[in-house]
Order: sequence, then C-alpha cells, then structure tokens
Amino acid sequence: MAEPATTPAEAPTSPWLTKRVAVGLLIFLAVLVFFLTQTRLPAVLAKLPNLGNPTSARDRSTFSFFVDPASFPRPLRWIAFGLNLWDANAIGMFFAVLLGGAASAALVPEVRLRNMLNKRGALGAGLGGSLGLPLFMCSACSAPVSVGFYRSGASLETSLGMVMGSALFNPVGILAIFLLMPLEMALSRVAFGLIAIFLLIPLIAQGKSAQALRETAGRMPLGDPPIELSASDSWSAAIKDALRAWWTQTVQVSFRLVPAMFLAGFIVGGVLLFAQPQSLSRFGAEGITIVLVAAAVGTLLQLPTLFEIPLVLGVIALGLGVGPATALLLAAPSSGIVTFLLLRRDLGWRIPGLLLLGTFVLASLAGLIVNLL
Repeated sequence: MAEPATTPAEAPTSPWLTKRVAVGLLIFLAVLVFFLTQTRLPAVLAKLPNLGNPTSARDRSTFSFFVDPASFPRPLRWIAFGLNLWDANAIGMFFAVLLGGAASAALVPEVRLRNMLNKRGALGAGLGGSLGLPLFMCSACSAPVSVGFYRSGASLETSLGMVMGSALFNPVGILAIFLLMPLEMALSRVAFGLIAIFLLIPLIAQGKSAQALRETAGRMPLGDPPIELSASDSWSAAIKDALRAWWTQTVQVSFRLVPAMFLAGFIVGGVLLFAQPQSLSRFGAEGITIVLVAAAVGTLLQLPTLFEIPLVLGVIALGLGVGPATALLLAAPSSGIVTFLLLRRDLGWRIPGLLLLGTFVLASLAGLIVNLL
C-alpha cells in the first residue's frame, strides 16, 4: 500500500520586528521626540515674532549674534559669520549626529526594513521627503540624519529626499510664507519643493553608477566596523546590542562629518563677506541678471531653520523685486556649502555638486517665471 504523501516542512520565518530592531527604533524615536519637544519646537515658537519683521535679518546671517561681526575688522568678519552660524546650529547638529547614528544602528540588523527604505526613483524620493518633514531641520542639520540612513542601506533617492523634505516643507515655514509673502512666491515654494523631490532627485541619482549603487545597497560601506549581535534573544541582550551599535555608529558619523561641519561654516562666512543677500538690491530690482545672482547667492549660503523668511522680507523691503526674492527664497534653504561638504564625505563630489547645480537652475527658472507674472 502506498505511503501517504508528506508535505515538506515550511521554513521558519523570522519576525518582522525583532527585539533588537524594536529597541533601535525606540532609541531613534526617543531622541527625535526629545529634540523636537525640548529644543526645536520651542526655538521655532520663539522665532515666530521675528519671522514677519524685515529688520530682524539686517546685517545678520542668523536670528541672533554670538559675536557681532561689526566688532571685527572687515577682512576678518568671515570668522564672526562662521561662529554665529555654528552657534545657531550647534544644538541641531548635535542631535542630527545622534539621530544619524541611531538610524544606522536601528536599520542595519533588519534586511526587510532596509529594503523598504531602498526604493528607487520618485517613490524613494517621496518617501525620503515624507521622512524629512517631521525633522524640522535645515538642510545642513538633516544631512547627518540622511547620511545615517544611507549608510545603513537606504537608497540615494530616499536619503536626498530627507534633506529636501526637511528643509523645504517645514510646516511652520510653509504657513508663515503663505501668510507673509505674495501668493506667487508661496506657491513657487511648494512647486519648487515638489519638483526638487520628485524630479530633480531621481535625475541626480542617475549620476551614480549602477555598480556603485549595487555595492552600497543593503550594507554598510567598506571600512566601517561590523555590528556584532548577541546570540541571546532576550530584551537585556537587545538593549545592550542597540546601545553599543548606537554608540559605535554615532562615533563613526561624528568623525566623518564634524570636521567638515566646522570647515564649511567658515567657508560660508567667507561667502557672506563678499556676497551678503542684504546687498542684492544694489544690483537692481528686477531682470535676468539679478535673478541669477540671487539664485547663486542663495545656493551657496547656509541658513538656520526659517531664517530665509525674515531674510527675504528684508531684501524686499530694501527694494529687491519679487522675482529675485523668489529665487533667494527657494535656493537659500535647499542646499548650501555645509550640506555639500557633509554629503560629499559619503556620496563623493558629483552627487552633492549636481544637487547644488539643480537647486540653482530650478530657483533661477522660478524667479524668472515669477518675474514675468
């Protein structure tokens, strides 16, 4: 008599969310919630009275002075501008490094979680933009967080989308722009952000060869220490592994990015020494040339969160036309020298360079279009 057919044993499936990954994600969320509730949101609320005041940005590169540039000889004022920039961004950068390390530590052990963040094209860029929105960070501060996700296997589109989403779609900033600026400028900001995320970033991602993407997708870059996981599946082992991985990755992110942060801050100070946005109106109120100049200055600058709003209102009050002011409003928060140097450490020169170039081109086109309305 024939023996009954036997069904092959099903391979055991691992849970979607392991204890180790759960602890890593909780660390990331705890740092983010603490940052938002204890530092970022109170700081944003404190800035609100100054957002509509055109004089609050006069002769400044930040909302407040750490040192007064006027107290320095003119050839040395780049030092004051750089110190003021880092005074304004120090807390944000500190938490950005912590979040970047937490992102790497949380995502590395879970392949399916990494795969979810490894979407390509417009879908990946849109996902990154959505993840960047609640960060309430400028592009420079969001760069370490973006790098943390990229180093743990997120796609290039998702990582760059986080930077642009955080910088361009800050909810408080969008609301203030609609309330304080002409409608065409506010609509340009939204359209610029959507085009930058869903069209520019996927296009830029094509600049990285398929082979290079395959080499970095789903694993840590060469040279980074492996994250060792305990054999035990207990909560105590998961907490120990997560904290050790967080510390390791935070140190790695710090060594890779902090020196570039300081260098870039003083480079921005040098740019401000020769190209202050407040002096743009001296080159004229309207026209192609002033739009291009405003877009170029905005692309090179690095501004604290929301500072582009009083800055643009200030240059309008000084006589700058709506077209070049729009170019400045779009370019200034999108990228900058600090963002460029932070991304360059992990992405090379080409990708951040294309991001700067794309920002300049899109901001110039938007300014010229608004100029014609």
